[in-house]
Amino acid sequence: MTVIFEQETTLGNYEVLFQKWHANGIAGNSFIFVTDDIAELNDNELEELIRTSSFFEDTADIALRRSTRYTSVNFNMKRI
Repeated sequence: MTVIFEQETTLGNYEVLFQKWHANGIAGNSFIFVTDDIAELNDNELEELIRTSSFFEDTADIALRRSTRYTSVNFNMKRI
């Protein structure tokens, strides 16, 4: 994966790293959270937070992956 752009920002009340990237013919965006910071959010609540952000495109799917340290949410994925 090649990161084109990244910036620390906030989404709602949460600090997050926003990334634009491309890999294997796909371009997309990601939000990367510290998992402990969003522990009170279930997957549906986290997806709704993403869907209501100004970064999200209406037709985009969301791919969410939680680990012990970080939670990444990929969205706006398109073939290039």
